[in-house]
Amino acid sequence: MPAFQPTGDQFRAFRDDPYGGPIAQVNLLKFRVKAEYQPDDPEYGNDEPGSVAYLRYAEAFGVIAAEAGGSPLLVGEVERYFIGNGDWDAVMVMHFPSRAAFIATLNHDRYAEISRHRDAGLLCQELLTTRPSSD
Repeated sequence: MPAFQPTGDQFRAFRDDPYGGPIAQVNLLKFRVKAEYQPDDPEYGNDEPGSVAYLRYAEAFGVIAAEAGGSPLLVGEVERYFIGNGDWDAVMVMHFPSRAAFIATLNHDRYAEISRHRDAGLLCQELLTTRPSSD
């Protein structure tokens, strides 16, 4: 079921997994029709789609992820469903050298500042973490 944040149990299971190698995260994204910024945000009242707000987040997230060794592999709009019948607007795939690098990105001193764009633009998502099959 799509969500907005991981549950506490999901986060702890991710954090405590003993695998220390590289991971890729596949984000399935559904955007708000209209971005919903808070009254204190400079963008408040802008008439823009949620995808525009989320792209601000994705770009800034890529910058702080790079400081921890992470990198975006793909940020793209869903073109069509070739198999299945989903309802996602976009996909973002991120690579991190370890789960600790991803957690470091979430703990970055700028993350709270950029996450407002995620909050404004994202309706819900599914996030799958993966590891190489050979590990």
